[in-house]
Amino acid sequence: MSPELGSGRTGRGPDRLALLDNVPEGPRKVLVARLRTLREASGLTLEQLRQGFAEQGVVLSVSRLSKFLNGHEIPSRAQIAAFHQVCDAEPETARAQEAVRTTQKMLYAVVDAERERKPLRAREFDVEEAREQQELLRVEAAAELGTLREELEHERDLRRKAEEALQRLAEQAGDHAREIGELTRERDAARGRVAELEDAIAQGEAVVRLRRSEVRHLDEMVAETAREIARYEGTAAPTAPSTAPRSVTDLFALVEKLRDEDRDATADNAVATFCDESPEGIPALWEEFREHGRKLDAERLLAAAARICGGVQLYHLCRTGTFRRTAFILDTEVVTGDHLIDSIGGEAPVGELARFGKACHERDDQEALGFLAAACQNRPEAAVRDYYRERDLRMNALSPGRPRPRWQFWR
Repeated sequence: MSPELGSGRTGRGPDRLALLDNVPEGPRKVLVARLRTLREASGLTLEQLRQGFAEQGVVLSVSRLSKFLNGHEIPSRAQIAAFHQVCDAEPETARAQEAVRTTQKMLYAVVDAERERKPLRAREFDVEEAREQQELLRVEAAAELGTLREELEHERDLRRKAEEALQRLAEQAGDHAREIGELTRERDAARGRVAELEDAIAQGEAVVRLRRSEVRHLDEMVAETAREIARYEGTAAPTAPSTAPRSVTDLFALVEKLRDEDRDATADNAVATFCDESPEGIPALWEEFREHGRKLDAERLLAAAARICGGVQLYHLCRTGTFRRTAFILDTEVVTGDHLIDSIGGEAPVGELARFGKACHERDDQEALGFLAAACQNRPEAAVRDYYRERDLRMNALSPGRPRPRWQFWR
């Protein structure tokens, strides 16, 4: 028996839907039962479902919804997500998100069973599956990176304690030679472990950036596949709100909409992607947020830029003068700080903070260095100082006698 259902009028239930017993056994029947259960639990009519889909940005007719619930057609992954958004009373919970994934797996089982007859749908699901897998790998890499950073701080703390104890014993001298030797070995071991962890973190950050890039490329493949399916079906491709707008104005409108819908994580991800892909547009987006009174989003943008952009790129952004903080003193406008440098001092990774400071030193930008000193006051000084100390040690090991550069941010 064909997996497609007959279109006869016998055995109809509410909303003129075919009775479930008339649906042939197989993956389609499992999916149809799942969709009907969701619809019945919500208590919505087909017309109310259509209106709910429209609010999610997905245009579907009552007739096509009826085909989904009768098994004559299968929805897309985006339509499945929208179906849950409309029918679930609490769509943003972890349980609801797991339910969406469960339904999408049922949908994939239908596509896989009909792969030879539905090659476009099969490709759509294969690409989406690959994208989700890459996103999971990126999240895992980011989590491992966080663990490495915690371990690095722990090792640095152990090394500091060993150095302090060693210093005290060296001052006392006398009969503490054995203890001094043990503490020296502990300090050297901690120093070696710190260097290993810094190298692992640098590689981990590179892996996270690569994962983010792979997810972005798969997003493009998903969009291209959706366009081909729409061209084949002769319909507009159903799309959820895009998280990759083409302009500053588009991104501003998207972020505003997502914030109003309490979808903060999606909004933050859109801003982070923009900082990664279009750092030159950050000043214009910051001005857009400020002009429309969204100061909190302006601060979030600069925090994301400090975390994602490289130190030299951040310096060039500061040189645009867009982010300067000014005040009037005796009727004279005076520069009192820089909003982006404030975020750099608190959010930038230590390595990029070092590169930013180096760019300031090389250009003798004393004003930026002064702002950076103020911005770093709330940052643990020991962590940054240790970074430079370890870096100087490695540089001297490679080039003995090489003069040590000065990397001092604090006054």
